[in-house]
Amino acid sequence: MAQSPDKKTTIKTQQVRIRRTPKFLPFLITGAVIGVIVAVILGLSIPAEQRTEAPVVTYLIGYLGALGAAAGIVTAVVVDRIGVARAKTLEATKLEG
Repeated sequence: MAQSPDKKTTIKTQQVRIRRTPKFLPFLITGAVIGVIVAVILGLSIPAEQRTEAPVVTYLIGYLGALGAAAGIVTAVVVDRIGVARAKTLEATKLEG
């Protein structure tokens, strides 16, 4: 039987940073949904005798939905910065060959 020639295996080590990062889209969507829910609750809590012909609920949904989405993104950025501060530096070993 023929044997294959021995391959030389090289080992390299390097420093790597490990951290957790949030996904921004779920934060954005969650903030927008919470804003829309708050807008609907506020819009429906207006007494019937004080309501006008104007589509107040539609404006509230638009503004509070956007405000909630912005708050969600700000929350994601804050969580990301906390993750950067808590990042760990470890040694990783890579085998080549």
